[in-house]
Amino acid sequence: MTTRLASAPRSISPIRADAGRWPDPRWLSVPVWLAATAAGFVLVGWIRPDPFAVRGVLLPLTVLGLLALVLVPAALRLRVSAVACGLFAGWVALDLKTMLYGTPYGFAGLFGDMGRIAAAATRYSVTPWSADAFVEEVPAEYPMLYPWLIGRASALSGVPAWRLVAEAEILTVSGAVVAAFLLWSRLVKPPVALAVAAASLVAFGDPRKAFGVVAVLVVIPWILLTFGSPPRGRLPWWSAGAIGGLIVITYQGFLIYGSLGILALAGLTWWRHDDRRAYLLRLLKVSGVAALVSGVYVVPYLAATLAGGGQAVADLYVAPDLVANPFPFLQPTPLGLLQLAGLAGVIGYRRTAWWAQPLLLLIAGAYAYRVLMMARFVADGHTGFFHYTSRLLGPLLVAAGVLTVATLLKRHAAREYGVAALAVVLLWAGVSYWRLALPEGVQPWAAKWPSATHFYTARAHHEPAFPAREIRARVEEVRGRGARPRVLSADERLFAYLPWRGYTSVDRTSANTLIRWDERRAELVRLAAVTDPQAFAEASASTAFGAIDVFVLRDWRWRDVSFQRGQFDPARFAVVDDLPGKTVLLIRK
Repeated sequence: MTTRLASAPRSISPIRADAGRWPDPRWLSVPVWLAATAAGFVLVGWIRPDPFAVRGVLLPLTVLGLLALVLVPAALRLRVSAVACGLFAGWVALDLKTMLYGTPYGFAGLFGDMGRIAAAATRYSVTPWSADAFVEEVPAEYPMLYPWLIGRASALSGVPAWRLVAEAEILTVSGAVVAAFLLWSRLVKPPVALAVAAASLVAFGDPRKAFGVVAVLVVIPWILLTFGSPPRGRLPWWSAGAIGGLIVITYQGFLIYGSLGILALAGLTWWRHDDRRAYLLRLLKVSGVAALVSGVYVVPYLAATLAGGGQAVADLYVAPDLVANPFPFLQPTPLGLLQLAGLAGVIGYRRTAWWAQPLLLLIAGAYAYRVLMMARFVADGHTGFFHYTSRLLGPLLVAAGVLTVATLLKRHAAREYGVAALAVVLLWAGVSYWRLALPEGVQPWAAKWPSATHFYTARAHHEPAFPAREIRARVEEVRGRGARPRVLSADERLFAYLPWRGYTSVDRTSANTLIRWDERRAELVRLAAVTDPQAFAEASASTAFGAIDVFVLRDWRWRDVSFQRGQFDPARFAVVDDLPGKTVLLIRK
């Protein structure tokens, strides 16, 4: 059987089991990254930079300049892409470490989603099994690998999980550059792979969502290597499946937002393939391995869903990004120009370059998903998180832009121009990412280049106090050392510090579908209406979702549900109302 579409690029090739000799020189990027990261941590500890002073935040930029002085001349004579990748990734770690110097918290502290990530990590410090960040008996809905690794590291080291979040963010974001380079270098030459990996970090490199950064930087080359027909061959089915499974348990969202493009690419590849049966069999093998790898997360969630169902509320949140500009390539910035070049490239090269048509399908698929979910949002209020398509589209367009420029240089310029272009991309990516990570209060940059990341960096240094130690001490006085009671807390940060079992989460539109948030709140409304102290004690010990052993209220309130001192019989509850922040603690005896 021959290829059916004569206009298609000649990129159909047999599935290759190997990608080159061993040891592969590209893997040199890994030890170089680890060594550079360790050196960066030591350098920050030695210099002790103040991230709110110009002198302090110039440390990463100075190191970037010194690296450029060494690497650019060397690149004219040597193949140093793997080394350059490791050094650039190590520099990213240095940059983020500098911005967090002086605080034990990660980016954004325990604000919003980051408090929930810290709570999930704390949960996994006491259990290795899939569990919700707050309601321990319910399996996780949010992908578990990232907080699970932090929690298991906490269990092994004895360091509280919330104190490891900053290091996890730094290592994950910087490691994402290396992971992306390794995958892209199976598709294109290593210098181009490095340029794609570095530039993609500018499109989406939010260190708060480090798990999302590594997922999106990896998922794009993985899709091409798994479902497409790259000239250098696809990934072996077992490794493609393993990486796919890891993506699912790290952050499966980009597979959903890109699902229409993936289906279109897989369908087109199947149609053009010389052996369609073999291609389908390969996809089945990939899916099987991915299911096996992700089963520790997917199986408990599906089983719980089939057994009792739930209430999907997480995508009811009306985020500001829902009305943000969906066309990043129209921004009058270097990033916008690169993305515009990428859009032009996937259209202009779709019949002559192997990468153009697959990337065009993925871009179109992401926009199609966005439009469909916008229609759903108008109809029933559920967003399907369509605003997150921007986090996929940005790196997609950047990758296309780098490949477009690389194609033009290959056809019309000498090798030296390619080296110069790579140097420009790395320096631009470094300076851009450095600017994004600056904290609020550093002048003149924070005022000139405002971004949400500035707030998140500053928040890491100004996390409001929470009386977790006092609460733990008072509870253990009543319920015994090492107690892990079920708690109704008005502040989710409690669970970032303490691995206690929660009755429910506080924020409705971030709640796990399986905890049935509205039903739990209805139980609390019913409970708050019980005014007799004895009846209240009995009712709070036998709600539809189990007993509440400890109440942590703010000014006697949990969200909009008010409780009264008279409901808590002193013979049955210890009442502590001398904690800071109007925090009231009530402990069942």
